[in-house]
Amino acid sequence: MPDVTDTDVRAVAARHGIELDDAAVEAFREATAEQAAQYAAFPSSLSTADPPTSLSPGTDPYNAFRYEFELEGESGPLSGLDVAVKENVVVAGVPTTCGSPGFEYEPDFHATVVDRLLGAGASLVGTTNMDEFAFFTTGETCAHGRIENPVVEGCVPGGSSSGSGAAVAADVVDAALGTDTGGSVRIPASFCGVVGVKPTHQTVSRFGVVDLSQSLDHVGPLARDVETAARVLEAIAGPDANDPSTRGSPDAGAYTEVLDDGVEDLRLGVVTEAMDSAEPEVAPAVESDLDRLRDAGATVEETSIEGYELASAAVGAIAGLEFASFVSTNGAAYATGTGTTEPLRAAVAAANERGEFGENVVQMLLTNGVLVDGDGSEYVAAKGVQRTFTRTVCDALETYDALVTPTTPMAAPAFGEITGVEGLLRTVENTAPFNCSGHPAVSVPSGAADDKPVGVQAVTRWNDEATALRVARAVERR
Repeated sequence: MPDVTDTDVRAVAARHGIELDDAAVEAFREATAEQAAQYAAFPSSLSTADPPTSLSPGTDPYNAFRYEFELEGESGPLSGLDVAVKENVVVAGVPTTCGSPGFEYEPDFHATVVDRLLGAGASLVGTTNMDEFAFFTTGETCAHGRIENPVVEGCVPGGSSSGSGAAVAADVVDAALGTDTGGSVRIPASFCGVVGVKPTHQTVSRFGVVDLSQSLDHVGPLARDVETAARVLEAIAGPDANDPSTRGSPDAGAYTEVLDDGVEDLRLGVVTEAMDSAEPEVAPAVESDLDRLRDAGATVEETSIEGYELASAAVGAIAGLEFASFVSTNGAAYATGTGTTEPLRAAVAAANERGEFGENVVQMLLTNGVLVDGDGSEYVAAKGVQRTFTRTVCDALETYDALVTPTTPMAAPAFGEITGVEGLLRTVENTAPFNCSGHPAVSVPSGAADDKPVGVQAVTRWNDEATALRVARAVERR
């Protein structure tokens, strides 16, 4: 750190209402310098990994891939699967930009989930394009060009895990990893007609992931079918020594073993607010699947979730404030669980020097940055909404085994149709509430509306991904 001055000490003291005489200021200055030297002596604890071979820019027609390469896994349960990862999930030796024109990061270690994919036998074949810093839901804000929807020409693929959804929908890969702050795995799953899983918060390690929001982000798979998604989730879930926030989470369940258990014993609550706000062409597709779930033996009832509409706005506030704080301190996020690394901090600092951020990210950084420099009341208020809503969802899941909603209130919109904060909040209104509460949620294709895919979402109790996957499997077999 730079040399500590008397002025530095006096500024901190004044912030806390502490009065110091000149002798005390000098003593604290010397103590701070000594303490900083002790901290600077901490050794690096990062391991390194071999980079992939045949690294080249993506060439697919949907702009799904940022880079293509070959990284062979060991023999294991995912042997034979080709998998890609979203660009904010680091792979040793592969540059990542997080979809931004001014951010460059190339570590020499793998994210934990990459190590786990390789250890389970998957072949890693590339990194996928994304909305800039994961802050949008359409795939149009990527600095490397918009991502196309392989199944609906002229319409967005969803985001921010846009390339992952497109790569799976185009059958280029068997599965792909995305990150989900307010719906960024499930929205592309809905718009592209594939399966997307957001596990319970902190079930999957985020070490080596460039977060948008440290307290909201999840890593989860997208796949062509429920079984493949479950297999990938089994491989990546569970505690990680590199991510302290996961240490209290249970080991991954055997999700694939229960997929065919059926839904005869399940009580499902259909969220009224979500059905009422769905576009006219979406609701009938979901209703059709609800009828099939009833025919399969499930009890299906409507239920109202108090505070449902406010939860998405709270997620937006928490994510915006946390990201602005993270960037403004060059990645020095305190007490977030996963911590950070010096290579990432250097990359964020360099990005701040360049100042080459896209329009959406500039707006997020400036508006939230001003608030971050204030008294913190906005963040405290948003966290209060989160606590209240989380208790409400937990109470509902005492009555129901799963909550069911349309994944998105609309089918894939045309390019240019979703704009601004209002458009963003519209796309996440059924997904973000369960980032707010941290509950697992699975999106599965649910028929079509005007020849566009529609997704249905199942939400279950914390650490009960198995039941959500059972419901998704029953819908999938319609």
